[in-house]
Amino acid sequence: MRKLLHCTRAFFIDLWLTRRGAVAEPSADGFLDELFDLFPFGIQAQRWLREHVRVEIKDRLSAQGGGFFFPGENRVLLNTGQYEAAIHELAHAWWDARRAGREAALLAAVVQAAEETDPSFARIARLARGYVHGLPDEGFPGFLRDRNDWETFAGLASGCMADIRLLPPYLRPSFEGLFDLLPPDAPPPERTAPHR
Repeated sequence: MRKLLHCTRAFFIDLWLTRRGAVAEPSADGFLDELFDLFPFGIQAQRWLREHVRVEIKDRLSAQGGGFFFPGENRVLLNTGQYEAAIHELAHAWWDARRAGREAALLAAVVQAAEETDPSFARIARLARGYVHGLPDEGFPGFLRDRNDWETFAGLASGCMADIRLLPPYLRPSFEGLFDLLPPDAPPPERTAPHR
């Protein structure tokens, strides 16, 4: 069912883009070089993403955001060159290939993070509370009601902007291999990147 929904979504997105005259760049290698230089993607993740995921960018010069991952095609389509969207969609691709049997552990760690009181992890605790309990004022029911591990994983990846120091230690194992743990004194990558 999930694959059917993604294929249907992919069809309509491609149709919409074609009607708007948008054409994705045939290669996003330069953008990936930039992204991997600025953010701590692990070496294995960089290699795997380059070899297994086709990345296209509609407008690399814009930073408005947005994108899609098409699992049946192992394809990421980014609306723009925004780093946050790229981290999010590449995390989808990474998790999709590795999630089997790991979903429950991730969701349990997110439930724990929703109760986190350590101020070092306040940003992720806030995200986790929204994923677990929803945001009623915004009409967002949360991801855990439907056990949506794939959006939860990608949301946490972009929520910490690839800096897993922001994740409580019990959440970090889910991101091993995708992101390297930076030294405690390293500047946050999102602050040194040209834009978010």
